[in-house]
Amino acid sequence: MTRVLALLVMTLSMLLYGCANSMSSGTPGGPQDKGDWVELAPGMRYQIKEGGVNLEYTPPLFTEEGVKRFETFTRDQAARAASEEEKEFWNEQIAFVKEQYTNWADEDRVVKILEYALLSRFPLPLTEGDRQALRVKLGEIVKQMKQGVNPGSLPEQELPAQLRAPGGGMMVGPENFHILVSNLEPQSFFPACSLAASAMPTTASPGAKAYATASCSTNSIIWGSVETRTSARAGNDWPPPCSDSGWPFSQCMSVAYGNTNCQSYAWAGYYYQWQDLRYYSDRRSSSNSSCR
Repeated sequence: MTRVLALLVMTLSMLLYGCANSMSSGTPGGPQDKGDWVELAPGMRYQIKEGGVNLEYTPPLFTEEGVKRFETFTRDQAARAASEEEKEFWNEQIAFVKEQYTNWADEDRVVKILEYALLSRFPLPLTEGDRQALRVKLGEIVKQMKQGVNPGSLPEQELPAQLRAPGGGMMVGPENFHILVSNLEPQSFFPACSLAASAMPTTASPGAKAYATASCSTNSIIWGSVETRTSARAGNDWPPPCSDSGWPFSQCMSVAYGNTNCQSYAWAGYYYQWQDLRYYSDRRSSSNSSCR
């Protein structure tokens, strides 16, 4: 009950915080951008705010040109940073963008990751024909992802009768696996996830705070993992950072009080794990350096 109440309060705070957000285009980093969302490149947008920045990423959409634009933007922001913590934040952002571009550029490996994720949920003895048909279908889905298809914007797909279990849910075996493959579409294959990350000054008294939430639906064919991270410091108040990951929900919150040297950061993301690599399909980041 306490966790649910905290989530409701946090979600309301996020909605109130983001209700004034609008979307525009402009020159990256210019003063005219403050308060407006700016599309920097495919899969990357930012919002300059008083004392910090909000960032939204969709890594499957990253392009080589977009990464170069983001690197220029990052260098400019790092040069303006007033502290080492801010510079470290921007260094992490460009490292993340470069890594994710490299990961998603290898479509064959992405197909293998999605194949592994699906067969981990349905560990079936399959023929080579079934496996090949699955890889072809996954290749089509990966291309759709990289073209900007948003599963959440597509109409919900009804489960074929041959895959419905008598008591509800899904029933998949070697005999009907080909039906599953032929009906795979982004809206049924991937979960619908809601991410939020906000770093800002405290309101009741001087300080800094950060919130991050990540929540996904559980009726999709494959599942990945969600993560949240937050940190905050102000004056001599340096609480330990929060880090949480799992499925289908994650949340973190950090608060520090003081009227000097305020810093707070927040991250939220959805990813697939492949050995020691993480392939993010969505991520939010936020930074704050203001005490009020």
